[in-house]
Amino acid sequence: MKYLENAIRFITKHYILAVPLFISTALAALLGGSTSGFIGKAWEVLADMRAEVDFFNNPAGIISFLTSAAVVSGIGFLSFILTIIVTPATYGMVNKALNEGFATLNDFVPQFKNNIAKYLIFWLGFGILVALFGLISALFIAISKWLGILFIVIMFLLIIIAVVYVGVNMSLWFPAMVVENIDVLSAFKKSFSLVKRNFLMILGINLLVGIVASLASLILSILGMIPLLGSIILSIVPTASSFTMIVFFLMYYKGENANLV
Repeated sequence: MKYLENAIRFITKHYILAVPLFISTALAALLGGSTSGFIGKAWEVLADMRAEVDFFNNPAGIISFLTSAAVVSGIGFLSFILTIIVTPATYGMVNKALNEGFATLNDFVPQFKNNIAKYLIFWLGFGILVALFGLISALFIAISKWLGILFIVIMFLLIIIAVVYVGVNMSLWFPAMVVENIDVLSAFKKSFSLVKRNFLMILGINLLVGIVASLASLILSILGMIPLLGSIILSIVPTASSFTMIVFFLMYYKGENANLV
């Protein structure tokens, strides 16, 4: 728990570093938030499609559908771009603050430049891993169809356990690339090596932060009804939880990696 406590102390001192993360989260919420956002409107169009048999016989319906599809795709792409821009820069700023005791938003662009290539390579490696895991899971599920319901249930449980186990062990994958500037495979191995020493603790911290964030979102959910301002306020919770985990992972990596030397 000492790393979480230290992370909270760090955040109270360097909370300004979370501003880019908050802006990207708020923008995504404003564009795609519930019934008042663009995605909400898109879902309304899809509901109309289900309700009207001749939806596509109506030129206005076709135009509405294409517009909604374009909006949803655009919002998804924008969110992806914001993530690519903000995440590596935030990791870099936090890492600089941990190393030097000082970092400002002026470090955003330099840290983005330092870490964007690492982040893209990380996501490529992550995508390959997910694809391989998906193929293996699909194969097991296909085989299990011939072995009965009980076996299917067991396979699903094993897949869930495997996802949690691998996911937690990959927690330090990108932090390792940021801190030590090592290649993606070495970082992957280093992550497993360091996480396994305190697997249950890291899993517990993830669950704790997730539960606190869920409760906070539930408490603030009534504010989500306020146009525009509600989405901005609600963005504070996911920003805080994401920033907390970024700081925690970097602190844990630095602390445990130093113990290996």
